[in-house]
Formats: sequence, C-alpha cells, structure tokens
Amino acid sequence: MLRKRLYLVFVLFMAGLMLFTACTPKTGGNAPVKITIFVGFGAGSDPDSMAALNTIAEEYNASHKDIQIEFMFSTWEEHTSKFSTLLAGDLAPDLAFPIGIQGIAEFYDEWIDVSPYVKRDTYDTSDFYGPSLQLLNFNDKTIGVPLGVYPSVTFFNEDLFDAANVPYPPKQYGDTTWTLEKMIETAKLMTLDENGNNAASPNFDPTKITQWGWGGWCGPFRTVPGKFGGNPLGMSDDFKTANMNTDGYLEGMQFLYDSIYTSHVRPSSVDEGSTFTGMDFTFESGKVAMFECFSWSSYAFPNFTTAGNWNVAAVPAGPHGDVVSPVNADTFAIPGHSKHPDQAWEVAKWLMQPEMQSRLCGIFGCIPSRKSLASGWVDSLSAEYPNVDFQVFIDSINYMDASPNNESWVPNYSKIWDATENAMSRILSGDSSDVQQVMNDLQAEVQGYLVEYWAAHP
Repeated sequence: MLRKRLYLVFVLFMAGLMLFTACTPKTGGNAPVKITIFVGFGAGSDPDSMAALNTIAEEYNASHKDIQIEFMFSTWEEHTSKFSTLLAGDLAPDLAFPIGIQGIAEFYDEWIDVSPYVKRDTYDTSDFYGPSLQLLNFNDKTIGVPLGVYPSVTFFNEDLFDAANVPYPPKQYGDTTWTLEKMIETAKLMTLDENGNNAASPNFDPTKITQWGWGGWCGPFRTVPGKFGGNPLGMSDDFKTANMNTDGYLEGMQFLYDSIYTSHVRPSSVDEGSTFTGMDFTFESGKVAMFECFSWSSYAFPNFTTAGNWNVAAVPAGPHGDVVSPVNADTFAIPGHSKHPDQAWEVAKWLMQPEMQSRLCGIFGCIPSRKSLASGWVDSLSAEYPNVDFQVFIDSINYMDASPNNESWVPNYSKIWDATENAMSRILSGDSSDVQQVMNDLQAEVQGYLVEYWAAHP
C-alpha cells in the first residue's frame, strides 16, 4: 500500500515537473539574436538623432521575435578608436550604419562582400539611382546598399546677384555655356572692394575686398581633379605610382590659386579666419555670392536664409567638358568579425525599405537613393524653403563622381588624405605661390607612402 502511494506521489511529481517545464520560457538556442548597430562613422550621434534611432529600434524589436536590434553610438571624433577597440576585444558590432565611402576606406579589409546576399535573395535594386549603386562597387567586393546620397550643387545668393544686376547661374545641367571659365567671369562681377568696384574693373583694389564672388569648393581637394579630367585618387590603377603633379591635380590646384591671387574672386584661408569667424561656410555671411557644396550642408540652410534669399544652380563644366558633381553617401557595412552576418543582412534589408529609408534620410539629412522617393524629398524641403529649386539636387545625382569616388580607398589612406589636404592648405594660405613646386612636393610625399604600403603588403 505504501509502495502504491509512493508511486502515485512520484507520478504526480513528474507530471507537475513536466507542466512547469512546458510553462517556463525557453532560453539558450531559442533566444533571439541581438544585432548591434554601430553609429559613429557618419551622422546620427547627436541627441535628437539618437532618440529617433532608439525609437526605430523599439519598433523593430516589438515586431520581430527572432532578431532584436540595439544601436551603439560614438562621436565622429572617437569613432575610429572606438571601433578599433571593439574589433580588438572580439566585440565587433554586426552593422556599421550609417557609414560613408570614407568610413568604408578607413577599415576597407574589415567589411564583407554583400553581393552573395543580393544574388541569393534576388534583391531588387531597380529603384536605386544607378550611380549610387556604382559608389559601393569596389575592386573586389560590393559593400552595402545605398541609403542616401549628398550630391554637390552651386549655391548662390539671389540678393547679391539682384543688387549687381547680374543673371543667376543656370539651373539646368547640360547648359554648355555654364563652365568654370564662365563662373569666374561671373564671380568677378560679384566681387567688390570697399569702393564698390568689381574685380573686372581697372579701379578694383584686391587688398580691400568686402564681397567675394565665389567661396570655393567646400569639400576636400580630392573632389577637384575630376572637374579637370583627372582621376580623383591621383595615382595609377594599380595604386603603385602617384600622379599628383600632373593633369587634373595640377590643373585643379592652379585654378584654386588663380581664383584667390589672380582673379581675386575667392577668399584665402587668411581672409576666412579674419572675416568669417564662427561660420561653417563663408556663404552664411551674406558676403559671398556663390560656392559649391554637398547637400549635407542642409544643417546650415537656416543660416543661409538669414544671409539673404538663396537658391541653387548646376555645377559648371570643367575646361575639358567634364561636369562632375562630387558626392558623399551613406550606406551600411557588415564587419567580417560580426558573429551574426546573416541576421545583420536581414536587419539591413528592413532598414532599406522605402518607408524606412525615407525616414532615416530625414534623420541623417541625406537624399534617399531610391528614385521613387525623390518627389517626396523635394516636396518636404520645398515646404520649408519655398524659394529654392530642390530639383537641382536630384538632377545632380546623374553627374556624381561614382567610380572612383573622391573618398575611395587608396593605400595608406589617412596619410595620403592628409598630405593632399596639407598641399591645398599651402595654396589657400598663400604659403607658396609656386603651384608646380607644391605639387612636386606632394608627388614625392605620396609616392613615398605608396612605396611604404606595398613594402608591407607584398
């Protein structure tokens, strides 16, 4: 009898245990995969953007069971060291997002090729601008799918043009009259000394300029050579021979020098330091008639408006007929050290959906890479700045420097980038009036960096 009661107790215990086990949440292999998204290579680390991205993470996590996402933020100043530390500690994030071409170049060997995923899923890229896709096709791999682009246009101050009774720059790409030569001619009429004489007048005093016709290019010097028929990378296709003191690099630097010290239409860096303190762009002052810049300058549009009625025009053609609208871009990249690349790809696809892409570009300030979103982007900006023809930005996408891009990878990337910028600084400051010598010095320095790189990468 006792044996029978003990048996019943045992049966009841086992039944209860089985019921408890069935009701207990499962752990281990059935737990959702967490995808960490590193934000720091581009926009997104300011408080408003961080809050918006965290809201997106909450929405994703509420609607997905197998994958959860978490954003990890870094400032731009710390992104390189922080990302390197994560890699070294075997704590690599699963996505870098957003990331531009320069960010890709900084850790070029780290990113995986996503083309097998694109092919496997027959991922539809027909809605993306062709040039934006080309941006992400590198020598041996495709990195990401384009989120948004930041093409360049010519900004101009309508009030200054009206006061000088000078026609506005043309908005239409393909206008063969709009060249760099014509731009300088126009800029001379818009450059004034303290007595009101323009730079085309024999009475003009270049030592007492109060208004400049052109503010230059807002990007790095590598945006310039393509306008003069050169390769923006400044070296041979095999990355072993520098070409910095000839062709597009030399012509572009000479043009920059002449715009400051011969035609006097552009302020030097000394002028910028004394006249335009506290400004990100000289155009904000109301004392510069034109300048060329990327659409990421949108954060300063309120300051442009304070300086006067402004608008945008096409980028002028170079002396050899090249019309190049330098571009920056945002995409995603999957680190090779990610422990969950398949799930990271699934998250990236979700982020690239049209509705989400439009929303993210609203956060980051980019123009969506999907053609179907163009009219919505134009309408949104036009509502805020009704005087500006934002269609010009869309038109400029077809003239971007897609392959190679001005930020594309080269050996010893950071050293060569800095060397190029330092050479431009010598011209902007007036440190040297011998452009050929400046470029010869740059040529020797860059060639040394190439030799150094290939010696370590036989």
